[in-house]
Amino acid sequence: MIPVSVRMKQASVRFGERIALDSFTGTFTPGAVTALIGGDGAGKTTLLKLLAGRLALSSVESEGLPVDRGNLGYQPADSGVWRDLSVAENVEFVARSYGLDSEQARVRSAELLARAGLDHVTDRLAGRLSGGMRRKLGVVLATLHQPGLVLLDEPTTGVDPISRAELWSLIAGAAADGATVVFATTYLDEAERATSLFLLGEGKLLAAGSPDEVIARTPGKIWQVPMADDAARRELGSTTTWRRADTVYRWEPSPNATVPEGFTAAPGDLENTSIALLLRENTDTRDAAVLSGSGNTPAAVSDGLIVEASEVTRRYGSFTALDAVSLSVAPGEIVGLLGGNGAGKTTLMRILLGLETPTAGRATLFGSEPTLEARRRIGYVAQGLGLYPSLSAIENLEFAASVNGVAVSDQARRFAEGFGRSPIESLPLGAKRILAYLAASGHRPELLVLDEPTSGMDALTRARLWKNLRDSADNGTGILVTTHYMQEAQQCDRLVILTSGRVTAEGTVADITAPHTSVSVTTEHWEDAFIRLRAAGVAALLNGRTLRVPGGDRDQVAAVLAPLESVTVTTQRATLDETMMLVGRQSSE
Repeated sequence: MIPVSVRMKQASVRFGERIALDSFTGTFTPGAVTALIGGDGAGKTTLLKLLAGRLALSSVESEGLPVDRGNLGYQPADSGVWRDLSVAENVEFVARSYGLDSEQARVRSAELLARAGLDHVTDRLAGRLSGGMRRKLGVVLATLHQPGLVLLDEPTTGVDPISRAELWSLIAGAAADGATVVFATTYLDEAERATSLFLLGEGKLLAAGSPDEVIARTPGKIWQVPMADDAARRELGSTTTWRRADTVYRWEPSPNATVPEGFTAAPGDLENTSIALLLRENTDTRDAAVLSGSGNTPAAVSDGLIVEASEVTRRYGSFTALDAVSLSVAPGEIVGLLGGNGAGKTTLMRILLGLETPTAGRATLFGSEPTLEARRRIGYVAQGLGLYPSLSAIENLEFAASVNGVAVSDQARRFAEGFGRSPIESLPLGAKRILAYLAASGHRPELLVLDEPTSGMDALTRARLWKNLRDSADNGTGILVTTHYMQEAQQCDRLVILTSGRVTAEGTVADITAPHTSVSVTTEHWEDAFIRLRAAGVAALLNGRTLRVPGGDRDQVAAVLAPLESVTVTTQRATLDETMMLVGRQSSE
C-alpha cells in the first residue's frame, strides 16, 4: 500500500449548464474515514469520480491527484460486481487485474470474505446474492489489492444492520491498515461513525469537519418542545419547524434569537444540524409547500385494528419464509417493520395486502380477509416507487388519482407541474419519492404502507415528509413502514423486528434496546486498538474515533487492549442497530 493524501481547492464540475460540484475545498488523509453526505443530486458521486480520475480536473487546484489506478479501489453505487460470475470468479478476476500472485490473492481474499460473511457462498453467482451481500462483495473487490485510496459510493444504502456491521468492519479495517477511505451516504447515523465529513447540497459544500465540529458550528439556533405542548401545535405550520417522534424542533437563522415561548434549546445532533444548514441554503420550497399542513385525514377512520397478522406462517416447499408471525397496526399508529434482507418482510407485506395467502395463521385487512375493495383503502409506496418513468410528474399523479376516483390536489398539482412535461426518469430520487408518496396518499387512505420511503432524500426533505406522516397519523391514518435507516426507525411508535422469518423483538426503541449492551473503547489511536481486537477475533465497529463492540465482554476487551496506553473501556446501552445485530446473532445460534 502506498499512502495517499489529497487536497482539493475550489473544485468545480459542470455538465452543460448544470453545476454538479461548486468550488469544493477539502483534504483527505491516510488512516481516516471521510463521509460525503447529502441527498440524491448533492454532488457526492461527482466528487468521488473526481478523486478516482473518472472526471477531468477543471477549475481546481489539487495535490495528490491523479492517483495511480493500481493504488485505487473504487466501488460504484451499483455495487461494482459482475453478476454473471460467481463470488470466487469475481475475486479471481480482480486479483488478476491488479497482478496479485495466486498465494497472495488466496490469503487476502479468504481474510476479507470471512470478515464480510461471504466465505460460505463463494460458488454462488453474484447476481443471486442479496443486495447487502453484493455490496459487501463490492467492498471486498475494491480493497482486495490493498489500495492507498478507497472510494465507496453509498456502500450501505438499503443494507440491513447486520450486513452494515460487516461492511463497517471492512471499511474500518482498510483505514486502520493506512488507506484513505472516502464513502458517500445519505444515512446520517453512518456519517457519525466517520472521522470527518463533508455535507453537500446541490453541489455546494455546506459544512466540513468531524461530526462534533460540524454540530458545534450549527447556524442560528435550534429549539425544541414536546409535541403535547400547545407551543408545538402553534409552530407546526412553519417551514422552519420539523418533528421527530414526539418532539418538535424549530430553527431560527439568527444566533441571537430569543427563545420562543414554551421552547428550550435543543441538544447537539447531526441530523438537526444538517436540516438547519439545508434550510439556510434552501431556495426551492416546492417540497415544503406540498408536505406542509396537517397531513392527510383518511376518508374514513377504521374501528379496531386496520391490519392484523395472527400466527402467520408461509412455506415454499421445505423453506419457511415466515414462522408464526404476528403483527398489527391500529388507526393513528406508526409501526416500523425491520429486518435483514431475506428476513421475510416482503412476504409478510404481500400477505397483509392479500397478494399471497398464508400456509397457516390468518391475516386480516379492516377486520376481514384482504380483498380488492379493501386494498382501495390503502396507499402503497414500493421501494421501486411504482411510478411510470415515461410519464411526466403531473401525468403520474393524474393517472394515480383517476385509478382511485379522486382529483389531484392543488398543492400536489403545483408541485408536479413545476417539473414540466418531461418524463420523470431524469428527476432526482428525492423528488420522485415525494411524487410516489403524493400518488399513494392522494385518495386519503386509511392505511399507508411505505417501503424505504426516504431513501435518497436529504435530511430536510426527509424531515418534511416525516412531519407530514406524523400529522397524518394524528388524524387517524395507520402507517406501516419498512426501513434500514435506524434514525427513521426511531420515528415509529412501535417496532417489529423479523429475523429469518420470526419475530425476534418488538416494542418501543427503549423496550428493544434495554436488554442489550455494547462495549465502548476510547483511545487516542483507534487504529491500533482495532487491529488488536481484529487479531483477537473481536468484531469492533468504528464510531468516529471510538470503537464499539456490540454484546462484547468488557473484561475480554480490556485484556486484549492492555498493552496499549491511555485506553478507556466502558459498557453502555446498545444502539438500535447494534441491538438488531445482537438479536440476529442470537437467533442464528
